[in-house]
Amino acid sequence: MPNPPRKNQLLFFSAFLLSAFGYEFLYFVMTVHIYDLTRSALDVGIFTALTFIPKLFSSVMGGIADKIGKEKSLAISAVMTGILLLFMANVSDMAVFQIVWFFASIFFTVIVNARGTLMAEVVSSEHYASGNAAALTLLNSAKLLGPLLGGLIIMTLSIRLLLYVTAAVYLLVALFSFAIRVEKPAASERMGFLANVKKGFQFMLVNKVFGLITSISFFWRLFLGLQLSLFVIYVKSYLNCTSEQYGFFVTLAGAGSIVGSLLGPTVAKLVKPAWLIAGGLSLHNASFALLGLCKDYALSLVIVFVSFVVFYLTLVTLHSVRDRITPFEIRASAYGTTTAILTPAAIVSTLAGGFLTDHLGVAQVLLFAGLAALISLGVILYVNRRTVKII
Repeated sequence: MPNPPRKNQLLFFSAFLLSAFGYEFLYFVMTVHIYDLTRSALDVGIFTALTFIPKLFSSVMGGIADKIGKEKSLAISAVMTGILLLFMANVSDMAVFQIVWFFASIFFTVIVNARGTLMAEVVSSEHYASGNAAALTLLNSAKLLGPLLGGLIIMTLSIRLLLYVTAAVYLLVALFSFAIRVEKPAASERMGFLANVKKGFQFMLVNKVFGLITSISFFWRLFLGLQLSLFVIYVKSYLNCTSEQYGFFVTLAGAGSIVGSLLGPTVAKLVKPAWLIAGGLSLHNASFALLGLCKDYALSLVIVFVSFVVFYLTLVTLHSVRDRITPFEIRASAYGTTTAILTPAAIVSTLAGGFLTDHLGVAQVLLFAGLAALISLGVILYVNRRTVKII
């Protein structure tokens, strides 16, 4: 029997927040740890690329989630993540550590897909904007709290203990997820996962709005996906700041994301989606070029805060449009297909960003990346101007 809507929403958003916090906390700690050990942007880029590789198979993962249920997919993946983190805590060899991290990344990918699509099942369609705003607010609260706590305790506690704590968080996620009960088609009425994968890919090709969103996301990933591995180098090397200051930098980006997410539904009612997408993403892309020109830590904090406020204002609208046009029965598959398509761009961006940073400098890379993202957005919107009008 399905749970009452409010109970499902409480369970879901609790699992959402905990899983997001666990990942952001762990990713921050590991990024700083690896950079402190190697002092190489390329090594950090390789670590980040390992995180992205499983996303190449997101469409298959989405097909399985559509078949067995998103809540079960989320719960099982959280259990497996917790187990792998416990194992990782007792590994001393760095090569084995990286291999275990790669397998954990497979389940991170399933979790992100499952919770993103499950939101549209625990929240009614007329409240998608509010649901996306809540999800993005929780996600960015995790991005704020994870680096903040990571920056405060990374120098005082061992990596092993931090992994134990994060494993416990994911096991709690599993408990919440197993308790979610949503109304869905009977198992006999659901398509096989390969059929779901095929329909999800076909939907992206047929629906022009979904295809436009995917195109915008692809080039954003290609040119700005490198931010995950470059921010630590930008703050610690280019601006000559400490790990704590890097933690505050990322925390302020998270704070901007929360503000943007909270304001998103209100702004969406006042501004047409097409104008919001064009204007918001343009300002966000340009901000990376500004970071490349900025040598002042205080000013960089202002730029990154405003950048992420504007970005998440826009993201609420983008996600709401995507949720509204995507059929329930192939939602996980369609979103998984998009993730799979974006992943090569993210991997190339991360590795190329690390390589170019080691040879040209982080400021030049951020400047070029921001300008390239801005130009590509303008070209996509112009070529698809008829589709933009119907969003």
